[in-house]
Amino acid sequence: MKQLFLLFFFLFSIAVISQSNTLVIQKLNSNFTKEIKENKRIKVWTKDGQKLYGRFTIKDSISIIIEEKVILLEDIIKMKKKSLFGTIANPIFIVYGSFAIIAGVVTVGTGGWGAIIGGSFIIGGVPLVLIPSISNNHPSDKWEYSIKIR
Repeated sequence: MKQLFLLFFFLFSIAVISQSNTLVIQKLNSNFTKEIKENKRIKVWTKDGQKLYGRFTIKDSISIIIEEKVILLEDIIKMKKKSLFGTIANPIFIVYGSFAIIAGVVTVGTGGWGAIIGGSFIIGGVPLVLIPSISNNHPSDKWEYSIKIR
């Protein structure tokens, strides 16, 4: 029984110690940091004009691998964390927001109560278009990228 307990304790210790590596993104003008675990979806723009999207793995302390291509952290211009939900939902929000803005502009032209209703469509549609477009961006001039190897 004692040997079984020691075996269980040893296996549990290995599982706790072997946590995944993380990509650390720190905002330059504050101490705010984000950690992105390995094998999460990200979109990366590089200095040579490439735009890569997919799950990333950490190669070493200065580079990551996306789509079987090695990318140095210093070559990244902008990084965006992309969840599966965001990949599916963001285009839907942008389309509905665009329709709301168009309906609002058309309705505002009718005057009277139409102007009030159309204004509310426009006010509701603008965030649906803007937030998915600008959220989760981490440009290298405002953020610093590093890798935490555990």
